[in-house]
Amino acid sequence: MITTLFDRVLFTLCFLIGVQLPEFVQQYSQRLSGHLNEAQHQLQQFQFIADTQYQGSLVTLIKRYQENSDLAIQQTGQLVNNLSIRITELDFSLNQLQQNNYWQRIYYFVTDMNIEMAQATAKQYILAIPLEMNALITGVLFAVFVLITKALIVFLSIRGYLRLRGFATKDRSLI
Repeated sequence: MITTLFDRVLFTLCFLIGVQLPEFVQQYSQRLSGHLNEAQHQLQQFQFIADTQYQGSLVTLIKRYQENSDLAIQQTGQLVNNLSIRITELDFSLNQLQQNNYWQRIYYFVTDMNIEMAQATAKQYILAIPLEMNALITGVLFAVFVLITKALIVFLSIRGYLRLRGFATKDRSLI
């Protein structure tokens, strides 16, 4: 009875943890979107200069900055170039988390997340139980995985204990 109760509690807790993954990905995506919007806003200021001075060519603006003899202006050129690259990376990541199917989004998040952004998201994470099918399926799958893993560990532990104590492994009824 206690084992069954423990399994039910464990399943419920794991389910609740499992449904947090889609919510965390959602909050991470919102943070990513905010960073992208801010970076685009900053780059628009430099694009305005490029529009008025270099026929809209941001590449030419960056090149002029980097060719300048003043080190501070060269560093500004590198900063604008890095900002442009960051926008491309953030836009790609956000598209991966919004445009793909659910399992591809989860896979992309797990394999290619920005660690610093994920840590910042975790610090401000708000627990929620999303009532959508993908979240519920994720919760159930995670809970089932944990219960199967627990059962396997218990089985292997008992089997190892019995072998250690010298019980015959030929008699499968003991295992």
